[in-house]
Amino acid sequence: MIKPHLTFLFIRPLRALLRFLELSTVAWGLVIGMYIPIAGQVRIDLSIKPDSLTVGDKFLYINKVEIPEGFHIKPLPPGDQLGEASVLSEIIPLVGQDSDAAAYACTLAVYKTGAYAIPSLTFALTDSLGEVREIRGDSLPVRVNSVLPADSVAAAASDIADIRDPYRLPAPIWPYILLPLGILLVGYASHILYNRFRKIPEIPREPPSPPWEIAFAKLDTLKKNRHYEFGRIKQFYFELSLIAREYIERRYGFPAVESTTFELERESRLEKIETNLYGRLFEFFNRADIAKFAKGTPSRDDADCDLAFAYEFVRRTIPLAGEPAERAARMVEVES
Repeated sequence: MIKPHLTFLFIRPLRALLRFLELSTVAWGLVIGMYIPIAGQVRIDLSIKPDSLTVGDKFLYINKVEIPEGFHIKPLPPGDQLGEASVLSEIIPLVGQDSDAAAYACTLAVYKTGAYAIPSLTFALTDSLGEVREIRGDSLPVRVNSVLPADSVAAAASDIADIRDPYRLPAPIWPYILLPLGILLVGYASHILYNRFRKIPEIPREPPSPPWEIAFAKLDTLKKNRHYEFGRIKQFYFELSLIAREYIERRYGFPAVESTTFELERESRLEKIETNLYGRLFEFFNRADIAKFAKGTPSRDDADCDLAFAYEFVRRTIPLAGEPAERAARMVEVES
């Protein structure tokens, strides 16, 4: 009979150890029984369409995966390359994942001739317990042919001439340096002498037309164009305002064309214009700005009055015979 203290010290720990080993054996058996068959049942078949390739051809790379029931797969991004093949599109499913086989495809292209092995896509496999692991199949051998016929490729390779040896100049080398240098010096000296002794004919320069004659000619042309009768209201006011500003610029010697109406009102050189004419001038400029920039539509009577005022403004600002000479000199300088 085993004594109680020996049972407590030896028998019970031994039974617990045997129980633990038994449970561990069962658990490992379940795990091995679960995963070993799965590894044998997952199969990835690779194919391409079309099956004959030349350099740069786009082709469909198909990965068909057979998986056990209850498992799911998801393709992982391949990046920009699959071996020597460039990836040109995203991966798209060809068969739904609820069946026992799923197919995925993407567009590839190879830009070099030769035989290559394209690796399969990588998939994330999820089992019924939610465990995820990555699986991958074998590589697919492909051959990429040249766009030229085989006989022409061989002929072109055989016709390639060897590189010639570098040409060596006969010694001494200084004549090859002095000759082009002498030619450059002779050409430069000839150019200087030609420019110094040639006679440039003097072309008589015609004096510029007075600003008022230029303005009257442009106003006559604007009147003949009849913009307002054909609905070209904005163009009419653009041209009329430009003629008035160009005349002021030539007549008074400051950049009126580039100035705004606000800046023109503060120009001291226009203060010598009589008060009534000065006020009507800026009423015209404000109405022209509304027609050009604010989509306003002045009436036909306003357009006729503005054209008539432009004639009147030029006529009434023609300098008198006794006007100081500096203003006439300034007009000539602006015109030239």
